[in-house]
Amino acid sequence: MKTARDWGIAAYLALLIERVSQAVQLRPRPAFNPAQLRRFEGIRRELSLEVVYYPAQSLGGYVFIPKDTYFQQAEEVLEQL
Repeated sequence: MKTARDWGIAAYLALLIERVSQAVQLRPRPAFNPAQLRRFEGIRRELSLEVVYYPAQSLGGYVFIPKDTYFQQAEEVLEQL
C-alpha cells in the first residue's frame, strides 16, 4: 500500500513541476502588425445585401465589418502568425 501512495505523490509532484514550468516559460509577445489598423472613414448606417459582413463586438454592442479585400488580407496575415 505504501508504494501506491509513493506513486501518487510522485505523480502529483510531476504534475506540479509541469504546471510551474509552463507558467514560468517565456513566450514571445506578438509583434505590432499595421495590417490590423485602418483609417476610420465614418460609420455606415446602411447595410448592403451584396457585401458579406463580419459581426464584431464593441463597447456599444455589435457592429458589422464588411469583408472587403482589406479584411481578407488582414485575416491572411493573422493566420500566418
